[in-house]
Amino acid sequence: MKYLNKDYVVQEILDIIRLQQESGIPIPELSSDRIGQIADSILFEWNEIGDPDANLEQFITWNLEQNLSHA
Repeated sequence: MKYLNKDYVVQEILDIIRLQQESGIPIPELSSDRIGQIADSILFEWNEIGDPDANLEQFITWNLEQNLSHA
């Protein structure tokens, strides 16, 4: 299983947000603190209880969507 660091996860979140916005999907504006909190949540789940066979990009996308829908 790949061990992730926060900078990598934050960049992936920013890339996913950019791609979704380019596709016309509305994304609420997120502060850098909020993105950091989402990244921390993703890191915990991936590094502590993650599935080694999971698709990382899908995992980050799903987690981001969950955080946005429960905000």
